Amino acid sequence: MNELTYYTEISEDLQKNNPTAYEELDEEIHIIIHKLKFIPLESRPIVQVISNDESIQQDYLQELLKVAGAQPIASAVPLEDVEILIFIDETNNYLSTLPVELQTLYAESKAVKNNQIYIIQKSAFAKDKAAYIQDIEVLAEIVQSKYFVFGHEGEEWIKFDIRY
Repeated sequence: MNELTYYTEISEDLQKNNPTAYEELDEEIHIIIHKLKFIPLESRPIVQVISNDESIQQDYLQELLKVAGAQPIASAVPLEDVEILIFIDETNNYLSTLPVELQTLYAESKAVKNNQIYIIQKSAFAKDKAAYIQDIEVLAEIVQSKYFVFGHEGEEWIKFDIRY
């Protein structure tokens, strides 16, 4: 797990300052990783996260996605290959404009064609390292829904159902 830069940083801090929290984090991460180890990387979905919030660190978000079971993406992926679209929207601003965007900007993606559109409404998503495991749980429920149910659906994320 040495390729998980943020996990290493967070766990080292917790080991020194809060060993109980470290044990909980470590156990949870290992459970998630163990469940996903039998899914080859090429079989994991290609996920694109869209946010207007410039304060989200992309490398941190990519680590969260990787742990949650998405296919690691090193560079830009053609839109037509994107299997899951996730919009980060704490304020519900996307709800009014999203249908038009999906029909125009994202219409060619596999995500739109297969109705795999999600909105994360969790406060400070991917910005607070103290919520590392909760953010992974939110993503894991979306990205690998067959394997993970943590109870965040409806509270911190919703499926945006498009039926045209």
